[in-house]
Amino acid sequence: MPGPLGVGFGYIAGLPSALYGPDLLDFIEITVETLCRPRPAGRTTALIPVPERMERVREAAARLPVTVHGVELSIGSFHGMNTACLEMLDGFQFEVPFLWHSEHLGFQTTLGPDGTVRETGVPLPMPPTEEAARLVAGRAASIQARYGVPFLLENPAHYLRALPDDPGITDEFGLMARILELSGCRQLLDLHNLYCNAINFGFDASRALDRIALDRVGEIHIAGGSWMDGFYMDAHDGRVPEPVWDLLEQALARAPNTGGVVFEMLEDHAHRLGPDAIARELERARRVWRHHRIRDAVAA
Repeated sequence: MPGPLGVGFGYIAGLPSALYGPDLLDFIEITVETLCRPRPAGRTTALIPVPERMERVREAAARLPVTVHGVELSIGSFHGMNTACLEMLDGFQFEVPFLWHSEHLGFQTTLGPDGTVRETGVPLPMPPTEEAARLVAGRAASIQARYGVPFLLENPAHYLRALPDDPGITDEFGLMARILELSGCRQLLDLHNLYCNAINFGFDASRALDRIALDRVGEIHIAGGSWMDGFYMDAHDGRVPEPVWDLLEQALARAPNTGGVVFEMLEDHAHRLGPDAIARELERARRVWRHHRIRDAVAA
């Protein structure tokens, strides 16, 4: 991983440019799919950047370092990844070099009976099996080689209880560990996703940190969520819950190779919450980051 950056925030074009400056941020995380024209459902080709959006991103990237967080690659789809995402990223890296690249561990497309690609509607988790681990690990290693920067896989929030599993892997933590072992990649530890799964499936999120190779964590995400139909959802719709702040303190104390912490929000909710409230969350994240990194420097 590159040297530690600090605290980042996702790029949202409609927010004030002052939010994307060194007073609040150390880097910007860009989801390249949001820079493109809308696509018909199921279409897996021709992600075309909108020139005006790219120009705004180039201006922001001139002020702060950039990382990339993808959402549509569908790295776990058996029939193949959405290669349009990679083709667009090839051009993006040429214009806006990024320090690392991350994607969600899961899949969101399948093949229909007629052989066409179909959206699943929501991202779905991979089963904790050796076959799934090898499928994803091979693709992750190839992506890391393609861009010459670290590639990270994010632990997902999911809402399915009964998934087939293999002995020795058994669950989401074993699956991630096996993929990292096989691929040589790193993990994007999404603490809000961990918190969601802990609530919905009834396990202790703090104890689950013991199942994670924290020395392999290259980035951490924090976010807010809300309840829907009896599930706590990773909605990215508000402030970070206190238990997630607690998890951040615990994780940073034990994850020495983390390059940065990103506060996530979806665009509609970011405008509703407003830049002042977003700034307060970023300021708190920076205080936590600096506390742990200063302590690490003193200990060294």
